[in-house]
Formats: sequence, structure tokens, C-alpha cells
Amino acid sequence: MIEVEGAFPAVLNPYCRHGDVHSFCPYSPEQEAFSRADAFEVFFGGAAGPGKTILLLNEGLRQVTNPGYRAVFFRRVFKELAQVVEMSYETFPEHGGRFTRSDHTWRFPRYHRSAHAQVRRAKTYDGATYLFSFAERGEQKLRHQGAAYAYIAFDELTQWPIDEIYTYLFLRCRPFKQGLGVRCYIRTASNPGGPGHGWVKERFIDGRKPFAVYRETVEDTISGTKRIYHRQFIPATLDSNDLMDPMYEIALLSYPDPEIRRAMRWGHWDIAAGVMFSELRDGLHRVGARPPLPWTQKEIVVDWGYENYAVAGWFETTSGIADRVPHSWLYREMCEQRMIAPLFAQTLVERTPPEERAQIHQVTIDTNAWAVSSETGRAPIEDMLPYFHEVGWSAKPATKGAGSRARGWQLLHTYFFPKRYGGPLLRIMDNCSVTWSQLSTLARGVPPHDIEDIEPNQVDDAADMVRMWAQSRPEPARPTPDEILMRDEVLDFALDPKSYEFQQIERFRKHNFPAVKVGRSKRKRGKRK
Repeated sequence: MIEVEGAFPAVLNPYCRHGDVHSFCPYSPEQEAFSRADAFEVFFGGAAGPGKTILLLNEGLRQVTNPGYRAVFFRRVFKELAQVVEMSYETFPEHGGRFTRSDHTWRFPRYHRSAHAQVRRAKTYDGATYLFSFAERGEQKLRHQGAAYAYIAFDELTQWPIDEIYTYLFLRCRPFKQGLGVRCYIRTASNPGGPGHGWVKERFIDGRKPFAVYRETVEDTISGTKRIYHRQFIPATLDSNDLMDPMYEIALLSYPDPEIRRAMRWGHWDIAAGVMFSELRDGLHRVGARPPLPWTQKEIVVDWGYENYAVAGWFETTSGIADRVPHSWLYREMCEQRMIAPLFAQTLVERTPPEERAQIHQVTIDTNAWAVSSETGRAPIEDMLPYFHEVGWSAKPATKGAGSRARGWQLLHTYFFPKRYGGPLLRIMDNCSVTWSQLSTLARGVPPHDIEDIEPNQVDDAADMVRMWAQSRPEPARPTPDEILMRDEVLDFALDPKSYEFQQIERFRKHNFPAVKVGRSKRKRGKRK
């Protein structure tokens, strides 16, 4: 035997089935359930951080000693594979694999039998293969036409807007060589959210109990033959990964959108249901009306419309010196429909008391006001500017562009984060009833629409006005780690009862499952004599 000294990860793991030093083993009850699952189709889904990618990646090593084995690992976009390939270098070489960058494939050795016991077996790299692939568009699935893969893995499954590519690869799940005992199956993993949230939730989550194995029946419409296969969903949260750096939880909890935050932290799949700003609370975000403070910075923002409503909002912002960060209030609103541009501008000035006019230097207006009318040959802003200039106001167009709406809503989530020292960064006074009504009832987009945007065809003029205000300002301060981890059981339960319940369950799990211990060791093999 040859003596070899090398560093191997010694996983002293309560879920390890081998009792020996090896390259990888599940390290949580949920990963163990995934690894032991024998259903044809298994989905490992939930929060960010339970080790989905590394588990999915290493599950494909199970049959690499079989020369008839072929595996494929999918991400939707090619550049997302780089980190996965980097992960594979931690374990694949321990199984004899060699990586070919030209075709993104690991090749594993095949040992040829010798006729004489004293003759060493020959080793060639024409055995099992493990391919990294991507398919962003439907036609790219045809690159795998005629292929055969015993193991098919889709990472971040919700990134595919529809199930076209996923279900097509079912046709390719078959042995490359017959008669070698290769097992064929499909494994997937993902977080909630993403453009494919809807179909993934419908396929694996709706009406199904976690860990339960369900029988799926498929039928040949020509012969009438029916076949049965099994499908399973295995959930996991961040607490399923005892090896994760605790700071990762803070990173997750600092995400501004509370629905996305809950989905990533606790694996909630009902993210697409309900209102966009579920964190808004009367008394916390909506406060009593009062006159604006004389020392605050003031500005006006307008979402312009003629057939639709034209909405203006008056905002004041503190300096942030006394209360750590600037805090803002919407203290007045104006909503008008079918009011011509010069009359709207005149009304806007008249509704601003004389003592405030000198404190306002700029009006931010929706870019629609800069659009030239084909009928008049003029833009509405041209008819507004004389009234603004008369009181010393300038005008600038609101920020727009690709993805600007979703980014604007994210900014508002940051402003509305409830556990700030000194309260949320933006509050709505109760005399601004139209704005509050829209912000507190806007429905989140439902797939196939973007779940980080609002559902189309809603009355959102006042909410858009507040979004434009957020986008016209410097980036707001993110919550500090102390604010993120601040415990307020009454508020926690009121904001999110389901996550509060999850927290109690996970704390109980921590006390009843042994912690994972990871070390390093060196393995020795005897010398050949």
C-alpha cells in the first residue's frame, strides 16, 4: 500500500452514515432526509443558507464509480456556475475527478481489469462524467436533445420563469449505458421568490406536507398505460445549517423587503400573497398631523397625470444630527384629476403657506410632465415652470429606468423598517389619507409578474409619488445589527406571527439536536511492499 498524507475534512457529524473520514456528508436533519430520499423527484427548498447548493452538488457524486453514469448540474445563467465549479474542487478530486474547462465537465477514472493478479490495473478517464450546464431560454434545452443523464440537478429552480426546460429534461433522465445498475433521479433546490416562484410552489408546496412522499400518476394517452413515480418536498431554514457564520443571519435580516426577508430567513412560500408593505402599522408609520417644523428640509414631489390622478406630496426631513440618521414625514398631499398643468402648478403654490415657500427650492416631477404632447406641441412642465419660478422653485424629472420601480419599492421598505432607534425613517401623517390608503393596501405582484414589484392595474399614483421621493434622495441608512436583532416580542409577533412561531420551533430544535463538530485530520495508508 502507498502511504499518502493529505488533509481531509473530518466531519464528526451526528448525521454521518459512514463513521469514517470522507469528503462530504449531510450535516443537518434536513440534509440527511434529502440524502436518504429515494423518490424520483425531490425538491429541497426554503430559506437561504441551509446548504442547498453544496448538498445538491455532492449528491451527484453518489455513482461516479459506475462507468455508465452521467450527471448534469444546471443553473439558469452561465456566469452563476463559476462559484459552483469552485465548490466542486473541494470534493470532486477526492473521488479521482479531473476537470476539463473547455466543456465544464468532471471526468472520473475507470479501472480496467487485468488478466494477472500481479499486474497493476490500468486507469483511464473515460468513466463517469459530471457536466455543468445552463439554459436561460427555452430553445437552449435542445442542446441536450438525445443526451442521457442519470442524475439531473437544478439549482435555484425559481429562476426559471416557466417549467418548460425543467420538464423537458425529464426526457433525458435515463442511463447512458444499460445493464450497469445506474439509478436515475432528479433533484432540485431553491429559495422562495424569483420569476418561477408560482409554478415551483404549485408543483411542490401547495397542498403538500413537508417530507411526505406523494405518488404522481402519468398516462400514455395513446395506449392508456399509467405509470407512477414519487415526488417529495424537504423544507429547510437557515437553522438547518449549524456551520453557517452567524453574521449571515444579520445579512439576511437586513434585506429591506420584509416578505423577501421572511422568505430567505424562514422559507415562507406565501410571499406572493398579500400586500407589498406588510410592515406598515397605524401608530408606528402613520402618526398624527402637525405643522412642519421650521428647521427641517422641505421638498415637493409630483406624480403627474391628467386622465389619471396627479398627486403631490410635501415632505420634511431632519438633519439627522440629533437622532443619528435623518427622519422624514409626509405632512401634506394634493390629489387632482383632469386638472390642466398651469392650474395644477398654481394650486400647488397656493396650498403651500408663504412661510414654507422660501424653504422649498426644488420640485421633483414625474417624467410624464416632460413628454411633448402631439396635439399642443408643448410639454406640461413648460406650463408649470412660470408659477414655480415666481416663488423661486426649480424642477427636475424623477428617476426612472430599467428596474427602477422595484428598486424604489425596496428603498421604501428600508425607510419603513420598524425597529429603528427613533422610529421608521419615513412616517405618513394622518391627514395624508389617500397616500396611506394606497401604501397600506397595494398588492404584491403575483407570478408571472415580478413579486418585487406591485401587481399591475392598481390605483398607485400616491404610492408612486412616495416612491419617486425615495429615489430622488441619497441612499437611506441601512438598519444597524443592533436594530436588526432588537427583541420586541409584541412587535415581532404583530409584524409577523408566522416567523415568530418559526423562531420558537428552531430554538427548540437547537436544544434537541446535537451540534455539528468539524475538524481536520490526516489519513494514512500503508506502504506498498
